[in-house]
Amino acid sequence: SGSITMVVARTPNKNVGSRLAVTPSDRIRFSRVSRPSAFTLERPPVILEWGSWMLRVGFTEQRQPKHLLPLFLPVELPKSKEDWYRVIYPLINMCWDRLMSAPSSRRVIVVHPPLMSRDWECAISQSFWDLGVPAIVFLCSLHTPPLALGWKRGMIVHVGRNEAYCLAHADGTPIDNTLQIAACGYKAAVSDPENTTSSWTNQMKDVWINESNPNSLILATAKCLQSCPIDVRKDVGSNLVFCGPATIIVPDLPNKVIDRLQKLLKGDAPELDEITSDLTVFPTNWEVLAPMHDVLTARSTGPFQPDMVSWIGASLWATVWHRHDEDDEHIKWIYAPQADPTS
Repeated sequence: SGSITMVVARTPNKNVGSRLAVTPSDRIRFSRVSRPSAFTLERPPVILEWGSWMLRVGFTEQRQPKHLLPLFLPVELPKSKEDWYRVIYPLINMCWDRLMSAPSSRRVIVVHPPLMSRDWECAISQSFWDLGVPAIVFLCSLHTPPLALGWKRGMIVHVGRNEAYCLAHADGTPIDNTLQIAACGYKAAVSDPENTTSSWTNQMKDVWINESNPNSLILATAKCLQSCPIDVRKDVGSNLVFCGPATIIVPDLPNKVIDRLQKLLKGDAPELDEITSDLTVFPTNWEVLAPMHDVLTARSTGPFQPDMVSWIGASLWATVWHRHDEDDEHIKWIYAPQADPTS
């Protein structure tokens, strides 16, 4: 008769605090079974982005997150599911308090950096199950910016707090083998992020544009280009999109990287201080990339902020599919394990 029947997969636990000493991994179970026929959920999902220094949380169909919450992590990152659970659960609970929405009424899309640990994934899943969230899905933060910006070929260069990530896209699909990760976040390059100036320091040059540094941003960008198939390499190089908090702290970062990279490919770059390292470095073939010196272009994330574009892309993606994906073909929901009838 047109009524909506809602079946919640897990009853919210009102006494979660007393269970922190219990091993969460014993209760972590994933289910990818087909959606029950009685399960119809009309409310837009929640989107939670786990950033390098901030949690961004809001609802699908919105143009920006509803809340920005600081992400405080221990100096030494957790090394087990149990430790991650103790860190994550209070953060997730805080997000739901801010949203003022019943956890059992909405699914959640978790946007995260690449290569997060399995312990982290299990712990954040268990945190949602304990709150009563019916289903979640994980989405890499490097996959969503093209959806927000409306292009199919290019490279995402995301510079966060601790690491930088480079990933090429071709024809709407990320090229996974081009992924580069370098320890060149703004924490290593900027001494005081609150009081940056327009002038570049030697520290910034060494971390971001010194090709002799095996963890430099310019080397990660070049290696990502080198890993691209030849037939899409020029298209990718002409659309380098810089995003992440570092591009807000140092707005001219994209131009500095592109300028140095063009000079290196033309062979007329001035030498910088030599940086020695014990790391085994995959060689960069500058000769192969040389023909691209005149096509390299940094693109803006406008009209969106560089640190918001991943969240907004996820919102647009979910807006299209969460109402029109009855068979879970596009959004691979992970449903909460059914409550144990014997407990």
